[in-house]
Amino acid sequence: MQNRSFFLEPSALTLVFVETKRGASDLAYYLQKDGYNVVAIHGDLKQFDREKHLETFRSGVAPILVATAVAARGLDIPNVKHVINYDLPSDIDEYVHRIGRTGRVGNVGLATSFFNDKNRNIARDLAELVVEANQELPEWLEKISADAQRYGTRPSRTKGGRSVHNSNYFSANIFEEIEIIR
Repeated sequence: MQNRSFFLEPSALTLVFVETKRGASDLAYYLQKDGYNVVAIHGDLKQFDREKHLETFRSGVAPILVATAVAARGLDIPNVKHVINYDLPSDIDEYVHRIGRTGRVGNVGLATSFFNDKNRNIARDLAELVVEANQELPEWLEKISADAQRYGTRPSRTKGGRSVHNSNYFSANIFEEIEIIR
């Protein structure tokens, strides 16, 4: 998708997922400090504050919401055009759930994920998803996926009919971006 002008729509919202409560607060703080209108939700917020932050996000006053996965679970927020996995989940089904929050009801959306060495356990499943979505598989992800398979990936559990794998081999420092366009 070359034309990403939908990000310029006044109603376009961005949802950023992080792993920890502190991570949500810290990232929101740094984004605010750089001039972005952003709010955060996580488990340490009082219900009143959570609801206030969500309304600020839904209304577009703060078009960026930084959230932990647990805090964002069950929320139905229309107009989310961009989902960012600042911290990728360790479970591929959680990843699918997160990126499913954009491009709903046939609308265009974008999911951006930052991958690092902590994410090697989902490399194979992530590579499969990229291919299934008819996206170009980045060479670096293809290599990590192949290395994980070659050096002892074993199924750790099955969830929702999909085998989830853990790798016991990986030694690269990778900080790449992968985009899934729905």
